[in-house]
Amino acid sequence: MQCQSQFAQTLARLAKSTACYPDSLILGSVCRIGKDPMAGGGFADVWKGRFGEKTVALKAFRIFQKKPQEKAFNALSHEAVIWRQLKHPNILPFYGVFKGDEDFDRLCLVSPWMDAGNIMEYIDRRTDCNRITLLADVSSGLEYLHNFKPAVIHGDLKGANILVNPFTVACLADFGLARFRSSEESSCSATTGNSGAGTLRWQAPELFSPREGKSSQVCQETDVYSFGCVCIEVMTGKIPFAEIRQDPAFVIAIMNQQKPQRPNEDLLERGLDDSLWATMMQCWDADPSLRPSALQLVQYFEHRKDLEPRDSRKFECFELPETLRTSLGQYGFPDDFVAKVSGEQVLV
Repeated sequence: MQCQSQFAQTLARLAKSTACYPDSLILGSVCRIGKDPMAGGGFADVWKGRFGEKTVALKAFRIFQKKPQEKAFNALSHEAVIWRQLKHPNILPFYGVFKGDEDFDRLCLVSPWMDAGNIMEYIDRRTDCNRITLLADVSSGLEYLHNFKPAVIHGDLKGANILVNPFTVACLADFGLARFRSSEESSCSATTGNSGAGTLRWQAPELFSPREGKSSQVCQETDVYSFGCVCIEVMTGKIPFAEIRQDPAFVIAIMNQQKPQRPNEDLLERGLDDSLWATMMQCWDADPSLRPSALQLVQYFEHRKDLEPRDSRKFECFELPETLRTSLGQYGFPDDFVAKVSGEQVLV
């Protein structure tokens, strides 16, 4: 296990610095649907496509010049290597990398297409949905990441990066800022470099005010802070600190340890009771060491009486790309082993 953990970290570092990733991740038989992207973020566009019989999402980085191109390829390779190793009902499955063709000359990350959209779009359409159950899904996905070997830090947890699958299960997505956390790291203040800290209003206060001259780095505790902000989003349908309109004013407020205002009692029927609010306040504790772990969050939601039971079988089965199945066979792995790893964590 220790050897696997070290290899995973080395592979991720190599991907980020050289834009290299295993050939087994490369997919064929992928085509784009339509001429315009369906969605877009700060650095990438998402197109709808087909992979065999599956409808898929094609995440393509925007590239305009040579230097940004190299950076984008490095980022895509790093995200692919980390994402490929994750398999959990509350993690969006990853199919592989599409290198483009004559019709669509873009390097893409390929994943299942989710008609329900992200969690914010879903609750906007389904105002009667069980929001506690959706938050329980998010906590479960986060606990899986944090207890992975090596631990995976999401780094950009927010409503827009949480998708809802056809079974109304919330799945964590977008691992562009994710990283492995090595066992040698003892605190969030572990680097003097760029923190890569995600989206402004979901960032923990220590990422704005580094201690002892060091720049704080995203870690489990900053992910938990972001989870508290996701709770605000899901319960209110608004961004964190919606009462503060200007970002500079928001930065000043959070550096002064200001926390989001509690919404009115009208949201009690959605599940925002004293118990949940107390848990959210713990997620926002100014001292990262006093925030609950992702496991404690999972345990909290498991004891909620308004939690809907989940059928663990209701998630899309991840299938290995045919190229990886072939390469495993060429190296002498038996068919039963290949079938087994299709349902388990796979390190390529």
